[in-house]
Amino acid sequence: MVVLPFYLQHSLGLDALRTGLLITPWPLTVALVAPLTGRLANHVSSARLCALGGAILGAGLAGMALWPVHGTPFVLIPFVILCGLGFGLFQVPNNRNMFLSAPRARSGAAGGMQGTARLTGQTIGALIITLLLAMTSVDVAPRVGLGSAAVLALIAGFVSTLRATPRKSNGPRV
Repeated sequence: MVVLPFYLQHSLGLDALRTGLLITPWPLTVALVAPLTGRLANHVSSARLCALGGAILGAGLAGMALWPVHGTPFVLIPFVILCGLGFGLFQVPNNRNMFLSAPRARSGAAGGMQGTARLTGQTIGALIITLLLAMTSVDVAPRVGLGSAAVLALIAGFVSTLRATPRKSNGPRV
């Protein structure tokens, strides 16, 4: 989300309004998918949901990084929607696992750690994009940033598969 406005405004020459309109489908898709994913997480392994979400998010980010945009940037909207879908599929079961694995008495600390981890990741991402923008051109940095984010999303999805447990009959799925 940090690099996308740079890409849309500086590389593609969009104004702030069009940039905002192109980014809006991401959070809207997350808002629509998250409640459904919460219900789905009661029946499907959260490791598998996270892996699927990471793969879809990675595909959306890779599509934005690699897709040749000629003429209209609105061809990026399906990739932005894919990002929102993948993020919603990953975030909900991942957060659910973190909170359910903490003892009830430590739930406040678990929430604080989750927020700290999220903010740390956002800060590191913004730092990396800042370095890319300082070391390369404004045309190259966003594509490298989006491509790097795609690889990291795929890695996160893969790591999620490592915590998948074999299915047990009549037991809860993790």
